Order: sequence, then structure tokens, then C-alpha cells
Amino acid sequence: MKKLLATIAAVGLVASPALAATKPAPKASSATAKEAKAEGESVKTEAKEKKMAAAHHKARHHKKSTKMASAKKAKKTTTKSTTTGN
Repeated sequence: MKKLLATIAAVGLVASPALAATKPAPKASSATAKEAKAEGESVKTEAKEKKMAAAHHKARHHKKSTKMASAKKAKKTTTKSTTTGN
């Protein structure tokens, strides 16, 4: 009986990584797959292109405006009054 339990436990330990490896990898969105197929590219290449395009768009259109930042800095002035302690 002990051998049977030990065998079942050993098979369970050996089989668990093998079963975990059979899970399918996450797939790209169907829109990306359709675009890749239309262009004759792999899905991986198309996904990479989309990622690069999104980063380019963000850098060009969603950056902080330096014109407004410099205008706000120019308006801000501080005045200090000096008093003598006589």
C-alpha cells in the first residue's frame, strides 16, 4: 500500500510540469491577426509594428507642451522685501 501511494505521488510530481507545458500560449488580438494576414506578415511582426506606432504616436501627440510651461514660468515672479532689524 505504501509503494502504491509513493508511486502515485511520484507520477503526480512528474506529470504536473508536463501538463502545465501543454497550455496554449496567449494569442494576439484578432484585429492584429487580420492585418498581418492582409499584409502577408507574421502576427509577431505586425504586433511589433503596432507597438512601435503607438509609442511614436504618444511621443508626438501626448507630450507636455513646452510653450505653455515656459509661459507659466515667465509669469511667476517673487518679490522679497528686505527689512533691517535696527
